[in-house]
Amino acid sequence: MRRNRELFDLTGQVAIVTGGASGIGVQMAYALGEAGANLVIAARKIERCMEAAVKMEDDLGVKVLPARVDVSIPEEIDDLYDLVMKEYGRVDILINNSGASWGAPSLEFPLDGWRKVINTNLTGSWLMAQKAGQIMAKQKYGRVINLASLAAFVGAPAEIMDAVPYQASKAAIAGLTKDLAVKWAEHNITVNALAPGWFPSRMTNGTLDKSGELMLKNIPVRRFGSDDELKAATLFLASPGASYVTGVILSVDGGWVAQ
Repeated sequence: MRRNRELFDLTGQVAIVTGGASGIGVQMAYALGEAGANLVIAARKIERCMEAAVKMEDDLGVKVLPARVDVSIPEEIDDLYDLVMKEYGRVDILINNSGASWGAPSLEFPLDGWRKVINTNLTGSWLMAQKAGQIMAKQKYGRVINLASLAAFVGAPAEIMDAVPYQASKAAIAGLTKDLAVKWAEHNITVNALAPGWFPSRMTNGTLDKSGELMLKNIPVRRFGSDDELKAATLFLASPGASYVTGVILSVDGGWVAQ
């Protein structure tokens, strides 16, 4: 029987965290780095990735590679994986966290906004996962963690969130996660998803400022998530100890979808 230290030890593993330079991506990156994983922090704004990489290396004592990627552009995904394989030679963990949103009334929602959100949140996550899966299948080991949302399970009143493609994309992420979990189990790859509730971040602050009081009424614990409340769930799903857990959509939402 392995001890807890072994079950959650990521020493020597390589983890890609898209959107890892800001918001909840930083939490998830720290969760993996503190357990010993070397990191790749990838996002559209390379300056943010470079700043985050320097801080994480100082704080964590692991190697952190900053990289630019727009996950809606397949060629940039190919370039990212070429860089990672050249630098590290392996990929053990993928955190599929890059995301976009677009707000507009549903009866008037523009097609370009729909395409932007779906291309980033769904197609980008699929392409990142497929590329990681190809590498992980050869290694006979891997952990893919997609980012769903409480939006995968429930609709949202327009006064809280008027963003139809975001809701649709996160529900699709749940389906993608379950299907890949079944298909990739034979390769010793687990595929799970985190479904965060409302955490303060650059992406959510506007919504929280506008509708925070109304939203709190729908959260049984009556508060938003903190700056470390995704870490334990992330580490669990990424760990060797979660080898018998696949196809799970793990809610971290203060009880919102339990109602």
